[in-house]
Amino acid sequence: MKWLLSCTLVAIVAAATFQWAGAKVHGDRTVKILDMQPGEQGSVIKTHRPAHSAGMAGAAAVGLDLCGVCIQVSVIMVNELLNIIANEGILSGCTTLCGKLPQKLEQEVCDAGCIGVGLDEFIHILERVDIDPIFYCELVRLCPIVDCQGRCLSIRSMNVTPAEVSLGKPIKATVELQVYNKTGTGMTRVDIYNRAQPKMLPLQHDYLTVGQDPGLYSVAIDIDTEEETDFWHYTPGPYTVQVWFCEGECGSQHPHSKIYDVHNGTFVITN
Repeated sequence: MKWLLSCTLVAIVAAATFQWAGAKVHGDRTVKILDMQPGEQGSVIKTHRPAHSAGMAGAAAVGLDLCGVCIQVSVIMVNELLNIIANEGILSGCTTLCGKLPQKLEQEVCDAGCIGVGLDEFIHILERVDIDPIFYCELVRLCPIVDCQGRCLSIRSMNVTPAEVSLGKPIKATVELQVYNKTGTGMTRVDIYNRAQPKMLPLQHDYLTVGQDPGLYSVAIDIDTEEETDFWHYTPGPYTVQVWFCEGECGSQHPHSKIYDVHNGTFVITN
């Protein structure tokens, strides 16, 4: 598609939004990286939040590869780019477009994707309605695409300990899983439901996984019962922890997306 008229750009921006898909939820939407280590035990989740002003070097220092950086930054960056295009019209090249972003890390990630596919294709990708961060980073060739074939992954067990806990005390959900065939870029989604208040939206956290080779894995997920948002807080009562392992974004209808497996665990806050 050739971008000839700024009025066309405005119409596209009005239709296009960039967000994690799925149900309305509460929780921290910062992208986190899930480290799944081979073996029966010992895996931990590490949360990476590089300072956007630090650039790629700062991101690398906290363990993010290019795919992780892209997904981390693009949650906000794509909407910023759409606004820049709508307000300023046709731009001369990738460096000019990306240079208008406010943070150094955003500029570098934008440049890497735009130069890799070319400006016309880059703008065509930006205009897609309901694009999600993982699919976007795959389209600009910053995240690998691996369409897992056959049986991909299954959850063997999930153990939530302690089963009963006082309000404010930590909980750990340990998930044992089997990877049968190499998986692609995707996410692990953790939803927590307050069963005493079924109309309350779940607390949700998403963790990036950049493909796993066949083998046994153990994943430890820490649950903070002191966590609060504007619409969520823990109270005494029963809870369900629902863990999803997905290719692409969980719930996405885009290519390279599917649900591998989902499993539930429970715990009770006593007081």
